[in-house]
Amino acid sequence: MLKHLRFLPLAALVFTACGRGQEADGAEDGDESATVTSAESALTAELSDEVAQPVSATGEALAQAAAARVPTRMTPSGCVVATQMGATVTYVLTNCTGPWGLVKVSGTLTVVYSRGMGGAVQAVVTGNGIKANNATFDVNATVNATQAAGVKRAQVTSQSTGTGPRGASLERQGSYTVTWDEASGCLTLDGVWETKVALRSWTTTVTAFKKCAGACPAAGGSIVVEAARLTVTLTYDGSSTAAWTANNRSGTVKLLCGG
Repeated sequence: MLKHLRFLPLAALVFTACGRGQEADGAEDGDESATVTSAESALTAELSDEVAQPVSATGEALAQAAAARVPTRMTPSGCVVATQMGATVTYVLTNCTGPWGLVKVSGTLTVVYSRGMGGAVQAVVTGNGIKANNATFDVNATVNATQAAGVKRAQVTSQSTGTGPRGASLERQGSYTVTWDEASGCLTLDGVWETKVALRSWTTTVTAFKKCAGACPAAGGSIVVEAARLTVTLTYDGSSTAAWTANNRSGTVKLLCGG
């Protein structure tokens, strides 16, 4: 994911039908939920990327490797202070920029490392008041990361709360799969989660939501938002807008991406 991952403002929504309705709100909610989750996935992917370590590596060895690696991946130099104690690493980040679209990340994260099923690297990530990509959130995620045939993949179960740039209170829980490609700098997100904003709640299903360095979401990705008596489908074509359809209406969401 890119440095432009962030919540979308309400004013960024443009739709072809006259007037603004719940379909337009649902389209924005879906894209916002996906971009926030992709920002979280960028953070958890980076903190759990010890998949090249030997299967025999203990939790303490994984923690030691991560504590040495993560600060080298963030800029400016010295913006991360990592303290290891056994299998636990505490990361203190101050206005860091990192891989996968992490921008202006600040806060304290605690990560406990261990070996999961099948030799996966398991990282339990917690943190309160994390600031990243124009949002502030608490994170509580369990990550199981693997690597096969050069492809890195993580299964993430997450429960988070936070506040977006508009001041809306956000609660989200569910699971997703994130695949990251070191060579291309791309992340792909697939998953299902429940989201609540104020009195509204919905289910978000994300399929092949892919972002690469310097680009908007790739063509082929889609999001389906399901709420009471409303289903909105959002599709991406690689441009700076995404199309939505619902209830015989259609429109577009303007995206903040692509420079």
